[in-house]
Amino acid sequence: MIVGRARVTRRILATVGAPVAFYTGIAAVVSAVHVAGWRWLDVPALPVSLLAATLGILLGFRNNSGYARWWEARTLWGGVVNQSRTFARQVLTFVPAALDTARDTARETTRDGAAVGPAPWSADGLDGAVRDLDGAAHMAVARAAPSVAGPAGDAGQAVRAEVRELVYAQIAFVHALRCHLRREDPIPAVAAFVTPAIADALRGEQNVPAALLTWIGTRLRQVFDGRRADDVFRLVALDRTLTELTTLLGGCERIKNTPIPRPYDWLPNVMVRLYLLILPLGMVADLGLVTPLVTAVIALLFLALDAIGRAIETPFDGGANDTPMTALCRTIEINLRQTLGERELPPPVQPVGGILS
Repeated sequence: MIVGRARVTRRILATVGAPVAFYTGIAAVVSAVHVAGWRWLDVPALPVSLLAATLGILLGFRNNSGYARWWEARTLWGGVVNQSRTFARQVLTFVPAALDTARDTARETTRDGAAVGPAPWSADGLDGAVRDLDGAAHMAVARAAPSVAGPAGDAGQAVRAEVRELVYAQIAFVHALRCHLRREDPIPAVAAFVTPAIADALRGEQNVPAALLTWIGTRLRQVFDGRRADDVFRLVALDRTLTELTTLLGGCERIKNTPIPRPYDWLPNVMVRLYLLILPLGMVADLGLVTPLVTAVIALLFLALDAIGRAIETPFDGGANDTPMTALCRTIEINLRQTLGERELPPPVQPVGGILS
């Protein structure tokens, strides 16, 4: 996303400067031969004006469609930010309370001191293969606790390992979503936030963000195992958040996988260039040698509108005008890790050359 004013001017001129110079040159030739006496080149101004009006409507329709896609993409990512914060808040406020009571009441003892009933759940005993060979989501036993960085400082030491693991899985989800939409390998981006077993399991997934949401849901089911009467209500609230994240994922995929119909992209491009070819013929009788200057201004306007519409219609391709998913992922990561009490946080993503990626 472009954040510098000067950068906009330079990019527009770099994109359409050569075509503007080409059509201005044609207008200069038309003006020269008209002054030399070739009056037969004159074209009535009315058809040219009508074509300009029609072309303006066509460009406006295409650009409005492109802007709607661009704005919806940003709105969806705003939802990802909000739902990620909601998930972290729910996990921090729901899971510790549920597990505190579970550890106190899960095991009953007989008169001779022998333990009965289900054993308290331990984060050290579970890890995450996302799917088995038959495609079913499942949990696998791990030999070690999750290999994620712990929070720094005394405030973070009270956060339970299972809470940190779930919050880190949500951070992994947003990074995986960014890579998924940009057609990049998500494993390097998520490996820092999940265990090696989960990372290995994700390598075989076609849709890594969806697989992570499945894993989170399976993990939550294991945490809320019915030891408390209100476990089901906590799980339902968290499941609503996961459902909303799934909806946001689907919305992003819809924009990514459904481009604007090709005729709406091809027709304005062709008609703009055809119009600029005949434009000097309709103005030269009235403007004479000033025709090239007016042609340059009109060509800059129409070519820039065409280029802008083409640039914003694909908001997830990593271009200069696209949704700054890298910066948004870093914002989510900082916010969620801060909720865990961490103090050593990565810095926010800064614009490079006036562009925020």
